[in-house]
Amino acid sequence: MKKTLIAVAAAAALTATSAFAEITFGAWLRSALIPVAYDGEDYLGGLTQSWGGAARTAVLGVNGVSEDGMAGFTFEIRNQAGEGINMGDRTVAWLKPIEQLKLSVGKFDGGDNGFRQGTGFGVWDYVRPSRTTSLFFNGDDGIMDSIGGDGFMAEIFPIEGFKVMVNVPFLSMVDKKDEDGNYVQQYKDGKWETVLDKEPGVQHAYDIYKKTQIGAAYTIDGVGELKVLWTNVSEEEEVGTKKYNDVGNLGIAFNLSAVENLNLAIGAKFDISDKEIDPDGNKAYFAAKASYNVSDAITFNMVGGIKLFKNDDYDPKWGIGAGVDYVVMDGLTVNADIRYMSETKVNGNGSEDDSLSFLVAAAKTIGSNASLGVGFEGATNGGGFSTFDAAKNDAFAWCVPVMFNLSF
Repeated sequence: MKKTLIAVAAAAALTATSAFAEITFGAWLRSALIPVAYDGEDYLGGLTQSWGGAARTAVLGVNGVSEDGMAGFTFEIRNQAGEGINMGDRTVAWLKPIEQLKLSVGKFDGGDNGFRQGTGFGVWDYVRPSRTTSLFFNGDDGIMDSIGGDGFMAEIFPIEGFKVMVNVPFLSMVDKKDEDGNYVQQYKDGKWETVLDKEPGVQHAYDIYKKTQIGAAYTIDGVGELKVLWTNVSEEEEVGTKKYNDVGNLGIAFNLSAVENLNLAIGAKFDISDKEIDPDGNKAYFAAKASYNVSDAITFNMVGGIKLFKNDDYDPKWGIGAGVDYVVMDGLTVNADIRYMSETKVNGNGSEDDSLSFLVAAAKTIGSNASLGVGFEGATNGGGFSTFDAAKNDAFAWCVPVMFNLSF
């Protein structure tokens, strides 16, 4: 999201001080018009965005920073076609008691803690082939996870190049009611549930602190960055006659910057649990992405991942993808990529068939703040897209996305 300076100095209101702040406005918008698509049985069409859901047609992001840089805020609202105005990805207030410590409270987006790292390229900026093909190796958090939501975050910078982050998921203590008039509260696994055993809007301290995220990152000058992140403690769950707890997930990632024109990231995620049984058998996941700039005009991308399982009944799942971005001339870029996954599913049903998806597209810059892209995408063997499933396991699905991208 670009930030446009509207008011260089805005006097602080409702105070007797003469403090000033820098106020900036920004927006990042994306809409995908699909004039025609095919799910293997019917022809479809609609308006959406890359990751599915309603098109993001208007956003207002306001950022304020005090003159001394020791306090500030971020506020976002957005309009998505067909849904009306709603809260944006973040609304945060922050301050720095000292230069080495930043404290924030509010609603955070998934990447605000600085640890999330993805593997997307090419088709990730069009309509993503991720709804039914589960392209686990390709996404906003393909290399390293992160979790957004309400809460408190402390970022500590003890020495140059080293950062420690703690994110505690305090939720808003706001009374809310469901359609039946019962008080509800978002306190368990990110879902609103009826609360009968405590006052509305109140959380048990144990439920809060056990889901704390903890991360550390260290940048080695001229070499790269190493990151470690602990996330995802869940509630106790019961499956059949047995109970299990998810103690958490450990993520490790490294970004190599030592080789000129090469961006390389590798990541690993591990379930750390005391489960008696494991419903999905998930044990470990490894992913890598590499981008190499052959010249100012050509960039090659590669990505791959594998997911291993504790349960011998589950075979490993793996995928690989490659693509190229070519700047034909100033303001005109063509993209092409192809991806393979060892297993797919259709409408929630498992399939042992593999799936191949591909994209060919071209994007034209419009002025200094926008671009218009048009592509053709396909997916074999029941592979679908973020906006629709394939109709059957052996279907070849395709779509023609027209992408509107704006950034201010």
